[in-house]
Amino acid sequence: MRLSNLGTEQLREKDRSFVFHPSTHLAKHSRGETPNRIMAGAEGVYIWDTEGRRSLDGFGGLYCVNMGYGCTEIAEAIARQAHELPFAHVYASQGTEPVALLAEAVVEYFGQNMRRVYFGLSGSDANETNIKLVWYYNNILGRPEKKKIISRNRGYHGSGLVTGSLTGLPFFHNFFDLPLDLVRHTTTPHYYRQARVEESEEAFSRRCADELEALILAEGPETVAAFIGEPVLGTGGIVPPPKGYWTSIQAVLDKYDILLIADEVVCGFARTGEKFGSHLYNMRPDFVTIAKGLSSAYLPISGSIIGDRVWSVLEQGTEKHGALGHGWTYSGHTLCAAAALANIRLLKEKNILEHVRDVGPYWQDRMKAELAGHPIVGEVRGVGIL
Repeated sequence: MRLSNLGTEQLREKDRSFVFHPSTHLAKHSRGETPNRIMAGAEGVYIWDTEGRRSLDGFGGLYCVNMGYGCTEIAEAIARQAHELPFAHVYASQGTEPVALLAEAVVEYFGQNMRRVYFGLSGSDANETNIKLVWYYNNILGRPEKKKIISRNRGYHGSGLVTGSLTGLPFFHNFFDLPLDLVRHTTTPHYYRQARVEESEEAFSRRCADELEALILAEGPETVAAFIGEPVLGTGGIVPPPKGYWTSIQAVLDKYDILLIADEVVCGFARTGEKFGSHLYNMRPDFVTIAKGLSSAYLPISGSIIGDRVWSVLEQGTEKHGALGHGWTYSGHTLCAAAALANIRLLKEKNILEHVRDVGPYWQDRMKAELAGHPIVGEVRGVGIL
């Protein structure tokens, strides 16, 4: 159902005059010099604009519409919740049914000694939450100097102040005075681009770990609090890790008592052929960042899944110092939680994990067969349906 009778050019004029678009050349957009499709509808894997041009959305929005467009079950869950209880905050121990059920579903779906979920609205705010809790954790343990975070070049973790600093892409730093000084970046684990001549994948992985350890020692292990990484680099180029990478990295983190934040915003919810990328690569995270596939983008929701050793310290801190001072108005929003809960139920009912395991190898094989010999293609890479 249209909201107005305006034509495409009228909508474009309003868009150019009033909308501040992310990651956009603002001046060119205002002058009408950039492509400006006005999207109007979608169904399944297809999306179309107000001029009737229909496209196969191979990107799935921004890696987020995992269950496809027009999913009646999710839409109906949102509508039911909107009629029953559109909003109730979850501050100061107040809860709601959809949030309680969703948190249980997320913890059980991830497994691996996870204890609680803090809900937000985006991957960026979930990573901000993670870093804030890392600092709180170390303060409670009497280690106020242990605050630096190590990320990776070409990693993506958001575009806020701390999360934009964690992101290892200069585009998100330029003219914003980022990265902040508390963040350091280490080697991109891209074997094709970064490996030395005749260096095996395993040797390259060990070198990445050695370079991480050298950075930790240069900074002082007592100052380094956490390492954050996507199981598979997403925005940085869909770069699966080389063989043995995460095992080598985990050993360094364990050696210096450094927490691991697994950013599963892109990889989570079956996209890699496992429930989470962490499972595929045998990672042992202390925090897990989720968003995108949590609700298939039907409504914005994110989560910080918190593991045993961190949660016990958070509880210890509140026993000593009182309530933990962190929260967003829309944390655990009832409509978003209802959408996510319906989404997770569908993941299970429709056997999406098995579907990805079935079609993923075919997809990867066909890409390689069609593109690997092309004169301008140096590498064909992916995992699952990434």
